[in-house]
Amino acid sequence: MWTVLIFIGFFVVVVLLVIKIDTLSKDYRRLMSQFKLRDQESHHVQQLTYELAEECSQMLLTQLAAERQLTRLSPNDLQCLELLCQAIPVICKDLVNRPQPLPQALQRFLKRHSQMEWGEMELFLNRHGRLIQCWQKNSYPGYLQMCQAGILMAKENSHRDNLRPVRPQATPA
Repeated sequence: MWTVLIFIGFFVVVVLLVIKIDTLSKDYRRLMSQFKLRDQESHHVQQLTYELAEECSQMLLTQLAAERQLTRLSPNDLQCLELLCQAIPVICKDLVNRPQPLPQALQRFLKRHSQMEWGEMELFLNRHGRLIQCWQKNSYPGYLQMCQAGILMAKENSHRDNLRPVRPQATPA
């Protein structure tokens, strides 16, 4: 009699474990499908971010090219601005793939893609006050603002004001 009760008790425990395992298996499959969906969404957003970074870089480089002949900035300053704009998509990918401080990402870019030394770039950044504010944010949005501020600085330091025709002022009668 005790053997039958033990067997029934054991059987009930096994059935409950099988039901629990089945429930856990269903939950696992549901969570895995949600994870795959979120992973696909994340990958899509990441690709869009990279594309936007590339477009932003190209737009700023185009603006800089338009200002290159008219600006009074030194050729070295222009080269620094150009490198900063070229670095936008590379730094974006670097920061996504390997969390690191922004200066370290820019140093890596300069080592891999330029002959310019980090000290030259750092001197350029510290020489222009409006760039320092953005650089000190130490963030990717701050970096983009810094690049935009650099292009604006090139526009504001242009010779265009000297090229405008002077209108004669009306003389009082």
